[in-house]
Amino acid sequence: MGKYQSDPELIRACLSGRKSAWDELVDRYSKLVYSIPLDYGFSPSDSEDIAQNVFFTIFRKLDSLKDQTKLSAWLITITHRECWSFRRLRHVSYDETLDFPEEAPPNEKLRRWELQQDIREAMSRLDDTCRDLLTALFLEQGNPAYAHIAARLDISPGSIGPTRARCFRKLEQILRKAGSHLLEEEKQPDL
Repeated sequence: MGKYQSDPELIRACLSGRKSAWDELVDRYSKLVYSIPLDYGFSPSDSEDIAQNVFFTIFRKLDSLKDQTKLSAWLITITHRECWSFRRLRHVSYDETLDFPEEAPPNEKLRRWELQQDIREAMSRLDDTCRDLLTALFLEQGNPAYAHIAARLDISPGSIGPTRARCFRKLEQILRKAGSHLLEEEKQPDL
């Protein structure tokens, strides 16, 4: 432990403008924050960028943390969200996935096209809330904030995660009923 024994004490010092407190906050939590994007499979360089964005967010929003004993949980949540945002920023647009390299075998092109068709069909069968939420989170360009998506869909920002999980389950059920090969082909072996 550094100069500040508890997270609430550290937070109070940060909010009072002590540079040493900010340095200690970064030192105390940098390994944790850096490890999460690595677990997502990001490169060390991307993980550093994500960690930098997380600490910038903490710098701007630390005063909004209501329960100061939950700093590490809050950091983890922010880091996961930053990983998702970072991935979405690099996500290829949905229509661009139809472009295949010329050297791809015709059967591979056909298989990928069929999988995309399965997803499009399943998305069209979702209710409006699920279709709009999944589209906003994964298919639209840019990086919409949860607050913006929540306002647009008339739901609370805190319900986006649970709603997203329910929507994925609905999408999976639709794909299973349709007999999509997507679910079988994408399964990973148990390790």
